[in-house]
This record gives sequence, structure tokens and C-alpha cells, in this order.
Amino acid sequence: MKDKDKLQEAILKADMKSAEKIWKELDGEQTLASLLEKMTKDELVKIAKKYDVKGITSLKKAEAVERIREVVINNEDHMINSLEETSIRFLQELINDDGVKKYQCDLLINSNFLRNRGVVFTASIDGELYVILPEELRVSLKEKITKEAMAAAREKSDLIKAMAGSTYYYGVISYSAIKEILEAAFKIELTDEKIKELTLIGEELGYDYVIEEDGLCHIDVENSSKIAKLQKKNKKNICKFDKKTLIKAGVPDFMEEHKCGKNLQRVLGEMFIIDKEILKDEMDSFTISIKNEMPMEKAIDLFLDAYEIDTEEEKNILAYELEHLAKSIKRWSLNGYSENEITKQEQRVVNEVKIGRNDPCLCGSKKKYKKCCGR
Repeated sequence: MKDKDKLQEAILKADMKSAEKIWKELDGEQTLASLLEKMTKDELVKIAKKYDVKGITSLKKAEAVERIREVVINNEDHMINSLEETSIRFLQELINDDGVKKYQCDLLINSNFLRNRGVVFTASIDGELYVILPEELRVSLKEKITKEAMAAAREKSDLIKAMAGSTYYYGVISYSAIKEILEAAFKIELTDEKIKELTLIGEELGYDYVIEEDGLCHIDVENSSKIAKLQKKNKKNICKFDKKTLIKAGVPDFMEEHKCGKNLQRVLGEMFIIDKEILKDEMDSFTISIKNEMPMEKAIDLFLDAYEIDTEEEKNILAYELEHLAKSIKRWSLNGYSENEITKQEQRVVNEVKIGRNDPCLCGSKKKYKKCCGR
């Protein structure tokens, strides 16, 4: 197993060097200037854009390096204030490791995020891959990562997660709706510019949404126009989610769990010998199909096609469990509600129309409706 892991690591390193071309051979100083010199002119321009600096393309390479070096050093406070929690913690880890950290796969996103700002660099030293914080930034940035900076980064992280969580539950959502949701959940005021800033940071860090012209779209949405049209038909019913729920749903690869799903897992476990991870992937695919408005019967058939079912009775049992799961899935077209929740709402409305406030409650308590379920 260890040999296999080493082989996979070697393949990954080779892929990184050839495909992404972000690994610069380093055999000398680890100063900001020397690390910037290893970058291409296009990479330097990319850093400049993060600081709204223009005119880099007209400079010679040496002049561009010096200009970017000055910009990075003079904008340390601005850079720290722009970070969310994972990025600032990663920076803190680098500082604690004396500015040099051996590369691992899970470091890629934050490495690239900070590299695009001229703060962290990726390099190859004697054939090994490393993430490097320039020498002159190690002391100054350590002083700037205060409790206040960490608290601000944590709030930014929660805002981005809540925004991503909104796309999980609604699928397609406008910037104005995002602003309204975040302000209500966090009890703060946000400008349109701040919303756009958060969406760009979240996209760069790999959160599960795509930026569109008028708002955000969850990465699993297959036809955003179709979902948006269906949402308008159901605009009277918009499910509200609290801050904690939105933040939880905003974590990349999040997938809601249901009691019906656990029942399905139990039934399948009794009928077949199946790997839990494979089953989870199949159930996630089923959930996404329902969210994308695939007809329930078709989604059920596609799910069952993966299994060799011996009898019609077994097929009906599984179809029954899948139908219950489908009806409990929060759908984008229903503005975050599940089919079961919509059905309950409609039944409640009918009951309220038919039952008088002074009539006996239908629950059988023998109390008046107004003093029981009608409160």
C-alpha cells in the first residue's frame, strides 16, 4: 500500500509540474523579490489585478517585479482583511512552520488563493514540492494576524458558506435575494459591492456555485433557466432557513440527510452486499436528479437499474422507499421546500378554511380548535 501511495504521489507531482506549471525550481533566496522573479509576466499581472494596480504590462520584467513587491508589502493590512478563515489559518500555519511547508493535496486551493495575491509561492526544491511564505513577510504578517483579524475572517467565512448554502437549497438565486438572506440571518447590513466581493472569494476557494450574470447557481443545477421559471410559479412559498442551517449546507460537497434515506440504506443492506461509499454516491445522484426535476419514475428506474433485483416484490419495496426519499428532498423548483412540506402546507390551509375557531379540534383532544392546533 505504501508503494502504491508513493507511486500516486509521484504521478500527482508530475501532473502538477506539467499541467498547472505553478511549481518553480528554487535553489536560492526565499525573499519576495526572488520568488516574484520566478513568475511569468502574466502571473505578475494577475497579482496586480488583485490590488487594482494598472500599468504592469508596459513595464519591463525587473520593473514589474519591483512594483509588485512594493504593492504587496504596502497592502499587507488590506490583504489580511480580505481573507476568510481557511486562508488566514493556512497563512498562520505557514508562519508557525518558519514559512516553508511541504506540499499536500489539500493545500492546493489556499496556496493558489494566496499565490494569486503575491503572498505565498509554490516551488520545487530538490525534486520536492513546497509552499513558501517569503522571508520578509513572515514577521510582519505574524503581527497582523490578531484576534480581531481572526474574528473578521471567521465572519467572512460564515457569510460565504451561508451564501453557498443558499444556492444548495434554492439552486438559482439572485444577488438581491442573497443580500436579503444574509442580512436577515446575520443581522447586519451589506452593500452590493460586498456581496460581489464575497461571491468572487467563494468562487476562487472552490465553493459549490457558479457566478452568473444576475446571481449564483449551484454547480449541480443542469438548467438554471428552467429552475428559475419553476421558482416563479411557486413564489408564494419560499422556505426560510436559519443561519446555522445555511452555514452547514455551504460546506463543499454537502448533501442533506433524511430519515427516509436511512431506511433505504437499511433495506438495501438487507438485500445486497454493497459498499457504503458507493451507495452514498448513488443516493446523492438520485437526490440531484430529483432537484433537477427528473420525473420521479425515471429517477427511480435509473437507481434500480444498478441492482440485480430478483423479484417484483423486492423492486416494489425499493421503489416505495425511493418515492418516500424523493418526496422528502428539498427542491430548487419549490424554493427550498420538499414535496412533503408543500403537501402539509396545503392540507393546513384546507383545514383552516373548513374548521371554525370554536369547532372541536380534529386532533381528537376534545378542545376547541382555537385552544389547540389552531393557536
